[in-house]
Amino acid sequence: MKKIILALAVLAAVVCPVFAGESWIGVTTGPAFEISKEGDADAYTDFNWDVNVEGAYYFNEAETIGIGAKLGLGFNYATSLDIPANMENPASGTRLAPAVTFQYRLGLTDALDLRMGAGLQYVHVFMNGYPKEIYGYKVELAQDNLEIVANADVVYSIGDFQVFGGIDLGVSVLCHLTTTVMGHSEGEFITDGFQMSITPRIGVSYAF
Repeated sequence: MKKIILALAVLAAVVCPVFAGESWIGVTTGPAFEISKEGDADAYTDFNWDVNVEGAYYFNEAETIGIGAKLGLGFNYATSLDIPANMENPASGTRLAPAVTFQYRLGLTDALDLRMGAGLQYVHVFMNGYPKEIYGYKVELAQDNLEIVANADVVYSIGDFQVFGGIDLGVSVLCHLTTTVMGHSEGEFITDGFQMSITPRIGVSYAF
């Protein structure tokens, strides 16, 4: 019986790497620098910390071209704007960001890869309790962005696991702002603004 179990274990160790693919799922994190400008106002920068669950599935035989998905959560910790910190709602400025991308993998060596991707990302910014009042009533804001995103990462493999580092870039192509005062909401599209995010990040992933 022990010999059979040992033989099966050896067979699994030999066969599993043959069937292992390059598709992957992982977690990334890093500081995000979001540069914004609206109309004639001066540009300002929001500083966020992003945590993402993401992955890619390669569907061609060479496992180089695939589709990626990401769900990100960003926490705002500072801004260059001259506004007071929101002590009532420290979660104000939190970002929820799902994305879909096309992915390309380039094998540099047996252990080193280059992952690149581009696609679309939707970002919802929670700004409830914004520290601003109109006629004594607190204003609540929410912002929705549609962004073109791109990423490039250098990946080092250790068996089925990988560690990697790279950069994410995002440029908003559509921005909608919702303002709520006394339960009444009004929305408007911001057409005279510009918003770009730069996020250096590190991550770990598992290939399957």
